[in-house]
Amino acid sequence: MRDLWPFVRLFWPQRIWIAGGLLCGLATMVASVGLLALSGWFLSAAAFAGLSALSAKEFNFFTPSAGVRGFAIMRTGGRYAERILSHEATLRLLAALRVWFYRALEPLAPATLQRYRSGDLLTRIVNDIDTLDNLYIRVLLPSVVALGVATLAGAFLWWLHPSLALVFWLFVLLAGLALPTFSSHLGYRVGKVMQLHSARLRTHIVEDVQGLADLKVYGAEANHRQRVLRESEALLKQQERMARISGFNNAMLTLLSGLAALVALFIAIPMTQAGHFDGAMLALIAFGILAAFESVMPLPLAWQYLGRTMESARRLLEVIRQRPAVTFNDQLDNMTPSEPSISFQQVSFTYPAGTVALQDVDLHIAAGEKVAIVGPSGSGKTTIAHLLSRFWDPRRGTITIGGCDLRHLSEVQLRDTVTLVSQKSHIFCATLRDNLLLANPQADEATLWQTLERAQLHDFVKALPEGLDTWTGEGGSRLSGGQARRLILARALLKNSPIWILDEPTEGLDTTTEQQFLHTLFANMGGKTLVLITHRTSELARMDRVCFMVDSRVEAVGSHAELIQQCERYRRFVGMSS
Repeated sequence: MRDLWPFVRLFWPQRIWIAGGLLCGLATMVASVGLLALSGWFLSAAAFAGLSALSAKEFNFFTPSAGVRGFAIMRTGGRYAERILSHEATLRLLAALRVWFYRALEPLAPATLQRYRSGDLLTRIVNDIDTLDNLYIRVLLPSVVALGVATLAGAFLWWLHPSLALVFWLFVLLAGLALPTFSSHLGYRVGKVMQLHSARLRTHIVEDVQGLADLKVYGAEANHRQRVLRESEALLKQQERMARISGFNNAMLTLLSGLAALVALFIAIPMTQAGHFDGAMLALIAFGILAAFESVMPLPLAWQYLGRTMESARRLLEVIRQRPAVTFNDQLDNMTPSEPSISFQQVSFTYPAGTVALQDVDLHIAAGEKVAIVGPSGSGKTTIAHLLSRFWDPRRGTITIGGCDLRHLSEVQLRDTVTLVSQKSHIFCATLRDNLLLANPQADEATLWQTLERAQLHDFVKALPEGLDTWTGEGGSRLSGGQARRLILARALLKNSPIWILDEPTEGLDTTTEQQFLHTLFANMGGKTLVLITHRTSELARMDRVCFMVDSRVEAVGSHAELIQQCERYRRFVGMSS
């Protein structure tokens, strides 16, 4: 139950909507009980009055009929208001939960979130958060309403005779407390397992849809289809178990409500015969008890699914309780690097899985210098980009920009200083305009077009019927490879940071498109500091210096021509890469 408290605290901002829903729900159930009980008494009393002409003349039809109409109107209006207020509260809670969860995710990106599959994260932020609406709709609301109705109905029965109230409360405790506790015990593990299978199924489906083209190419559709079917069958088996528990609960509730009314009648009939109240009150007692039990009906189901709700809460807390790989001190906004120079001093880094990525790296890049970092796969090139963007902190050593330790820069200052363009830079499924404005939300129309012209995308976008408002498709699927790279370049130009880090920016491009992209890139560099991570030797002659890395260490640093002459391993590397 401890896992639920962080989410219960989020209820407080929506307390007015929640309280309104609770009051309307209680009023609706009171009206339902009053309507059925009064109708039973009214019909019975009218029947008894009809047995005698004198009694019929004296019988007051108007007051009870007005009460019936009043309760009917109250029930209808209360149900309508309760639905509006409860759904408003629920939707606001879900929105608050998603914002809260997303804000908790942001500091974990990208380093910590690499432990999770994208489909799994999507399931947590959508399915698991949706499941938490059970806390209000299925647990809090019916529990408060049932408690209120049981108290009011029991008080009325106590007024008639204490023994009637005691019998009623006994059966209410059995149906509203003992049965839900038993249901929770039966359904707790089933609910947890059901939620796990549901999460796995959604994850498999999301990832299979994303990789459907590759599954078709390699003929792996059948294997993945079987995996989805196995998860579906496992989920259906748990759902079947949960349905059996629900059926048992419904049967027991019907039995207990019937027994409560029957026992109350056995007690009330002798009282009627003794003249304590008339025969019509028997109908009021029986129908009132049956109607009051309707408020208890949702409780076993709510507690039956508590295990599923708690599993969703646990899965969400499992993510947000992770410690960020780095933490920023946002009180350091005024610290500004004196120049866009970069220095790695005896930097070593090991990934959480234990893979050694960098060992005692010394590298100094002057302001405005263009430096390429090359080497075999796994030599630590991309790790340099990640450390410079501060996705991780080095295990040992210091990284500085303009003499300022990266750890002493605020996140805002670092992001304004360094722009990373990787081979996996994301194009959002939005308009071209939206993708550009990510870099500079204040940019006006003229600035966007100027940036597109610098990136050599102006003519292409101008020819589109919707121009900047053209949708890019998921991951930029409506753009060619070269157009997608130029859009990412335009976004970097719009950011206008003094330091650019480009990690394999031409990966996947043909030679002609690659040369056009590089020409555009270098034409727009100005005095920026450039760190180019690449394995393509055609780009190296344009660089001021080349840093050659082998086995997580810096093997040699110099111009391309110098390294060709002085470093045998670099010469062999260039020969293999050509």
